[in-house]
Amino acid sequence: MSDVATLAVKGLAGGALVVAFALLGEAVKPKRFAGLFGAAPAVALAGLTVTLLTKGVGDARHNVTGMVAGAAGMVVYAALVVVLLRRVPARAASSVALLVWAVVTAAVAVPLAS
Repeated sequence: MSDVATLAVKGLAGGALVVAFALLGEAVKPKRFAGLFGAAPAVALAGLTVTLLTKGVGDARHNVTGMVAGAAGMVVYAALVVVLLRRVPARAASSVALLVWAVVTAAVAVPLAS
């Protein structure tokens, strides 16, 4: 499959899954959990599925490693920025938390990649 066709399939699959997750989000009570079913999980699943079908298990594994590492970093970022926002201005809090996100993501990704 050509790169353009792969990109088109990823876009269509991602769009379809975004709609499906949005419908699921509408059905969830309370509504504050609807964000859990936002676009990111749908696009990630669509991209991963297309990668698995077009490029194989090896490339899909690398994608999953990046997703897991990025998610771990995001959890740390979110927890840290909440604490920092109580003590320092928003620009400083987000900058420090972003640096920590990068460090955590790299620290998680390296062992997973090997």
